[in-house]
Amino acid sequence: MTDAARLEAWRGRLDADAHRREAQADRLLALWAGAVLVLMLLYVCIGPNPYQHEIAIDPLTGGAEASPVNRVVWLGLFALSAPLLWFRRRALPAMTLRLLPLLALFGWFALTTRWALDPTVSTRRLILYSVNLAICVAIAIGLGDSRRLHLAMATGCAVLVGVDVLSWIAAPGVSMTPLGLAAIHSHKNTLGAVMLLAGFVCGTYAWACSDWRTRAFWWSVTAMAVVLLIASLSKTSMGLFAALACATPAIVAVMAQRRIVRLGLIAVVGAVLAGAAFGWLAYCLVVGDDPWAPFAGVTFTQRTEVWTFVWDEFVRRPIQGWGFGSFWDIDPSVQPSLQTDAWFAQPDAFTNEAHNGFLDLAVTTGLVGLAGAVLILMRWVFGGLGLIREAVGGDRRMLAAALLLGVFPLMVFGHNFMESSYFTANSIFGAVLLLLGVEIERRFSRA
Repeated sequence: MTDAARLEAWRGRLDADAHRREAQADRLLALWAGAVLVLMLLYVCIGPNPYQHEIAIDPLTGGAEASPVNRVVWLGLFALSAPLLWFRRRALPAMTLRLLPLLALFGWFALTTRWALDPTVSTRRLILYSVNLAICVAIAIGLGDSRRLHLAMATGCAVLVGVDVLSWIAAPGVSMTPLGLAAIHSHKNTLGAVMLLAGFVCGTYAWACSDWRTRAFWWSVTAMAVVLLIASLSKTSMGLFAALACATPAIVAVMAQRRIVRLGLIAVVGAVLAGAAFGWLAYCLVVGDDPWAPFAGVTFTQRTEVWTFVWDEFVRRPIQGWGFGSFWDIDPSVQPSLQTDAWFAQPDAFTNEAHNGFLDLAVTTGLVGLAGAVLILMRWVFGGLGLIREAVGGDRRMLAAALLLGVFPLMVFGHNFMESSYFTANSIFGAVLLLLGVEIERRFSRA
């Protein structure tokens, strides 16, 4: 062997060693990011007070009791995420550019703290939400692959399902409430939301598995999540899960079509809905009925009264709002609902949300904040659907991860007409949507 050949072989060994070390470092960072994701998911879903099935009222203020553990946990998660940000710092400039619309929205949120009803609470909640965003960025760039993110989320959801099943079996007395099963969570609706998430995440992951043993395990986890969802008696979550199960195959089928076919299908659906609305109005005109009569007695479990109150408060300050996170669970002397004698402001029916995420955004951040938040959500919805279109016909696990990224924002959009989770502090769906939105942005920034 000549000297040139030996030199070339030596360089090849050096390159191979460098690639091997790089791959090992990538795996270690991915494991670290996955562990942080699992810890964040467990905390968001369980919260600082397991088995506390009633809202704790602070006797000194009359408002909801704030847990001092919350900020400590989030700062701890941020500390765990710091190494990921450091070792993946080369990916941060591209991520920052893609996140500019979201960062601009956070800038408006920060501006609203200047005139908030309770500036201290508003600022604290914005800081914690900003920490949440930094953690989500660290996780997304640390994992570096949507399939890894899907696996980490499925692992966290499987742990939650196991904990709730064991809680139900070992401690049925404290797990069950008069309204339904709550298990380790704060409310039966919280368990319903967690199992809705777990069923969708684990179900899509099970569908992507090739080995029958692995597939059987994940389908079993999905089945247990559905059982817990039904036991929670959370009608909103059960309805959304049924809608997801029916809509997901339809979304895949539509996104697999050519652009002209997709537009045609959308046009047909729009024409059918418009025709049905016109037919109903024509029928009411002929018979002399009020077209709104079927909806006259609908209150959505008394939500309409809360909506009316929040709308009236929004009209008082429509542009700038009352401050990010500064409408519920704030100083009782300035909290608007506690200045009334409404049923939802009483200690036995304490309400800390409008049960409509878009109304909550409007009343706290004004039309500017609402418009920005809706535009960003639509950006994530269409970005996720685009990822589904790209993954159709390719790797099955990549398609399953794309389904998670594409369908979940659509579900959050529907969910926020009845509950508040979008840009809501300590919200399960809000935290997960922020993570998935960052991952959608990462995919496009990498492209």
